[in-house]
Amino acid sequence: MDQIALDTISYSETGDVLLSGRAGVLSVVRVYLDNKAVADLTAGGDGRWKGQLTGVEPGVYILRLDEVNAAGEVVSRLETPFKREAPEALRPPAPEPGDPKGAPAVRAVTVQKGDTLWAISRDRYGEGILYVRVFEANRDRIRDPDLIYPGQVFTIPE
Repeated sequence: MDQIALDTISYSETGDVLLSGRAGVLSVVRVYLDNKAVADLTAGGDGRWKGQLTGVEPGVYILRLDEVNAAGEVVSRLETPFKREAPEALRPPAPEPGDPKGAPAVRAVTVQKGDTLWAISRDRYGEGILYVRVFEANRDRIRDPDLIYPGQVFTIPE
């Protein structure tokens, strides 16, 4: 890869922010929120990286990713607005009375510039072709699976 890529921003079951993407093989990805460094992540042998950010308060941020080589030089950079959803928006609905299983956990992803259903599905399920699961679960918010927009929040079914 000649340019760092952000494939998904989503949330863990505990509400932490999860990031994943692609960069140069074994490079360091430095993560910034509003120009404050918050994490260093390492890309694997295939160039894929992922990480978790804890303690991010709800709000709108500028998310910046710097790909840093072994000499400490920034070789590529990506910036995008990022809306950290409030934990209340991510909580599962209360279980229905008499439902022995309770409500399933809600997993969500906030669409960022450049996201595709294919990339979201590849990150969550390991296979891009399973984008149909995400599309079907969010049919009320997606008219055309080729047209998704930054800021949309999609439910990620199991």
